[in-house]
Amino acid sequence: MVDNADVVHTLGRIADLLEIRGENSFKVRAYRMAAARVESLTEPIAGVAARDGGLRRLDGFGPAIAEKVTELLNIGHLQYLADLEAEIPAALLAVCELPGVGPRTAATLWREAGIASLDELEAAAAAGSLEGIPRLGTRSIERIVAALEARRRNGARERRPRGRVVPLAVALTPALRSLPDVERAHAAGSFRRKRETVKDLDVLVSTREPRAVLQWFSTLPSVERVLVRGSTKCSVEADSGFQVDCRAVAPEAYGSAMQYFTGSRAHNIRMRGRALRMGMLLNEYGLFLIEGNRRIAGDTERGVYEALGLRWIPPEEREHGGDIELTGASVRRTRRPQEAEAV
Repeated sequence: MVDNADVVHTLGRIADLLEIRGENSFKVRAYRMAAARVESLTEPIAGVAARDGGLRRLDGFGPAIAEKVTELLNIGHLQYLADLEAEIPAALLAVCELPGVGPRTAATLWREAGIASLDELEAAAAAGSLEGIPRLGTRSIERIVAALEARRRNGARERRPRGRVVPLAVALTPALRSLPDVERAHAAGSFRRKRETVKDLDVLVSTREPRAVLQWFSTLPSVERVLVRGSTKCSVEADSGFQVDCRAVAPEAYGSAMQYFTGSRAHNIRMRGRALRMGMLLNEYGLFLIEGNRRIAGDTERGVYEALGLRWIPPEEREHGGDIELTGASVRRTRRPQEAEAV
């Protein structure tokens, strides 16, 4: 029997394959929004489909998507997805997940060089044959090689006790705040949620000059190796191979980015689902009204939670998703996010 998780997986897979195929962004986004809507449901989607109005009652479900999900629920598989998978190698999705690659580069690797898996990409990189691929620039090749090397090393990487990571976070965030182009800088992720162990460290900075800030970050004395450096993110190794990801965002998106990169997957799913039920779209760039695509919050975390009718939820409570229901619809005064952060 097809359940909600199966529908979410199918819609997400369709979106990924369409993006590789080069479909327009609106179509890809529609499938991602539909997947997020199903993910936020608190009841089986089959029950929704059986009621009057069916799946069209769900926000983000147009006729085409509703028809496809109905087919999936009725017969257990979807011919549209099968056709896409016959056209595009499924292993190519793993290539897309490499930092610095993405669907467009993956499509170039596949169409121009027949590279359709991570093993084939590893072999091409080892043979030095990536240089001859059309429309694949030197910087793209450097990012791919660095990402492959990081993937090999990270396979054996273990989580570290949070206490071992604190000195690194305490050193990096004040250093970033000292830059004239940086307005704010804080650690995020599982470190900010005060998990006992941490796999890597996420640091977020607010700036109008992301390239300059990330360039400077990559040259800090504590950096042992630069893995990937792009226009909005720089991944490095520090403190004996521990990975640190520095993300640069615009000031007006800093709050929504902090919320996005701090919360656990379960917490963020509930947040996005609540936003969708209220006619809004929440992502790392802000909180937007779906109708008219108008931003209504994003510069502060507090503003994001308040716009969704929630009280401020401390980072360490953003783990399992149930925290959102416990907040009710009331908003109470708590410490400011900046005041609550040690790093």
